[in-house]
Amino acid sequence: MHGENGVTSIVEVHLRDERAATVDAAKRLFRDTSDVQQCYYVTGGVSFVLVIVARDMRAYEALTQRLFAENEIVDRYRTLMALDRVKTGASLVIT
Repeated sequence: MHGENGVTSIVEVHLRDERAATVDAAKRLFRDTSDVQQCYYVTGGVSFVLVIVARDMRAYEALTQRLFAENEIVDRYRTLMALDRVKTGASLVIT
């Protein structure tokens, strides 16, 4: 999604392996990267799912090079570009 809020993407990240040291290194990296707005360590054949907001496509490309393409702990990644923000929020209703 483009606009005044930047470019939003959802990224599936597959790590090279699932050893504790590898997972911990990825968690630190993603936690310490300001463009990574949300980070989930997940099941189902994917290691992490990230929500990234970058200033523009050029900034996103540079970020993906640093975080994924040139990172030895990342095996592969897949980007889903957000076209429209239909619903966002973090409220939790407990009944």
